[in-house]
Formats: sequence, C-alpha cells, structure tokens
Amino acid sequence: MFESNSHDDAERECAVGGGASLAGGTADAQPRPRVVTTGRKKVAERHPVDSSEIFGTGERIELQSGGPSGIRVTRHLDPVETAPANVAFLDALAFSVVPPDEKSYPWLLEQMQQFMAIETIEYRRGLYGFRYSARIGEGVAVIAWGGESQRGKVFFSLMGQGCSMVKDWPALQSWLEEHHASIKRADVAYDDFEGKLVSIAWAVEQYQAEGFNAGGRKPRAECFGDWLDGEASTKGRTVGIGSRASGKYARCYEKGKQLGDPVSPWTRIEVEWRAQDRHIPYDILTRPGQYLAGAYPCLVALNELQSTIRTVSKAAQIAYDRAVENAKSHCGKIVNLMLAVVGGDYAEVVNQLIRPGIPTRIEPFSYHVRQDPMMLDRQLKGAAS
Repeated sequence: MFESNSHDDAERECAVGGGASLAGGTADAQPRPRVVTTGRKKVAERHPVDSSEIFGTGERIELQSGGPSGIRVTRHLDPVETAPANVAFLDALAFSVVPPDEKSYPWLLEQMQQFMAIETIEYRRGLYGFRYSARIGEGVAVIAWGGESQRGKVFFSLMGQGCSMVKDWPALQSWLEEHHASIKRADVAYDDFEGKLVSIAWAVEQYQAEGFNAGGRKPRAECFGDWLDGEASTKGRTVGIGSRASGKYARCYEKGKQLGDPVSPWTRIEVEWRAQDRHIPYDILTRPGQYLAGAYPCLVALNELQSTIRTVSKAAQIAYDRAVENAKSHCGKIVNLMLAVVGGDYAEVVNQLIRPGIPTRIEPFSYHVRQDPMMLDRQLKGAAS
C-alpha cells in the first residue's frame, strides 16, 4: 500500500538535530572518532538521549563528525542472511538522482523505460519541494524536478502498481548504483492470502508479546478502520506500529477487504523505511525478504515465497468480481429486457452496451490485465489462488 502522505523528509540530508547531547556538549575543535553501535540499550545508557527517537528502531547506529551539532547520525538496515531473499517483495520505492551533463527529467524518464512501461504522463504543479512534477500512469509513479535548492536532482517514486511493473530488479539495482542514486523510501511487503500466519489477531498478539520491539522501549501502536465489528469486520482493519518520525513504520492490514471482498482473509504486513537519517542499501531491491525479516523479531518466521504477479492477479480478481457484481446490480434487469427485445441475440445486446475502456476499479491493474486478461477468469487453474 502506498499511502498519500507527506514526502518532505524525502529530500532532507541525513543530519539530525540534538546530536550534541550524544557527546555531552557542543562540538570541540578536535575531530570526533567514527563510532558504530548496535543502537540498543547499552548505548542509550552511555549517552543521555531519548532512546525512542535515536535508538528505538533497533538498527545499527553510525556516529560521525559533521552536521549542525557536530555529530551526524546514520542508521543502517540489517538483513537476515538466512531468510529467503524473495520471502517478500518491494511495494514502494523512491529515489533521487542527479542526471549527467545537466540533463533533467526527460533523461530519467528515458532511462526508466528500460525497466518498466511508461505509457501516460500528466504534468502537475510542484511536489516535495521540487518546482515541477508529473504523474505517470494510473497510480504507477511520480517524478519531480526543478528548483534551485534541489541542485539538479530529480526525484522518482514508484508506487505499488509501479513496482509490480518493474521487469528486472537486479538491473535497476545496478543502474541506481552506477548513477549514485540515493534511495529515499522503500516499502517491503509480505502477503498471506489465507490469513493463516499473518492476520490482525496475529499482529495484536505479537505487539503485546513484544514481537515488534526492535530496540529501546516498546513502539507505539495505532488502529484504523472497521474495529467495532471485530472479526466480523467487512471493510477491513489496520494496525500501525512505530512512528514515521523515526523513519521506520510497520502496517498490518486486511488487504482483501480493503479491495472490496468483505470475507477475504488476505492480510498484508509491510514495513516502510525512510532515509531521513538512515542509509537504505541498494540490495533491498533484490533481497527484500531478508530486510523484512530483520526489521522486527516477529518477522523472522515468515517463510512463504512471494510473487508480485500473484499479488496483482489476486487484487485484480477481487476488483473484477466487485465490478461484475455492481454491473449486475445496476444493469442486470435492462440486459434481461434487451434480450427479449432482440429475440435472444446476445451479440446484439453486447454491441449496444459495450464502450471503450475498462472500469475505474480495475484501472490500477490495467497494464497486467492487458498483458494477460485471462488472469481474471476464475475457471482457469490458479486464477483465484
């Protein structure tokens, strides 16, 4: 899920305020040594800081001289090497890059076409501190550029559907490295279509049992959605864990119900990282499962291999079924009457009713549906799996 929220922090540098307290005072004339810590309680005891803000994410902390207060703090993601690399998938990716030879956004759009289809571009006003922006496709990506303070950078953000359209993640990783791109955000997700391992009840249980404690004190939790009906909820519930202020945030939500299936057990757990004082490594593109497993203790047990195409197929199937049900409710009677008028000529009824395009509900999946429309046929083996 790619939520609509502020990305102003996406273009900030990795310096954070309050760093002087890590050394017990203001910066002196001597350069400070580089220190790498685990970011856990032992460090918090040595340095009088608020562990929930600096060390609460459980990630390794690197302290270096520099920044407004004399100390620069950088957090590092830690993968679990023993977890399968594709036990999860990338559901959002944002990065900034400086095009060569003073080129701008047309160069980046041209480059991205080798990794994904870019079909339509809608130009818009400024975004995330950039002077100009454009939306690519229907919920596929956004690109932003311009503004003296950006110093030639171009920002590119892939949403969930855009990530599902990437043809070659290893090649995109290599491209980011070659052009020294800076990853600003990465969301990694795991789907349980049957709700057997991951569910809302599981998330609540894990939170209460400190399964989401990754360092420092217990993270805060918040609930959204149809909670008053409990397990009988038809619209879906969400548990949010952590704080976006720390740049690391987990969500567990009933994906199937969110898409419109009131009885779907499909549940998703995802972790969102932002680079506001954190280094997001390039290989998160090709090892998302290992980074998800390392995000919280309770996620190490996730083991089912994931497929973005299967996820898209499942989501499109729910949207399609919902659209058919709505069409039956609104048009079923007139179709019945039209058949009587034209003497049972089904083709004539279709000719009179058909019009170009696909339903808005299915538009986000249009690229994949055009490539394989039979994915929506439940009678085909595996279509509804």
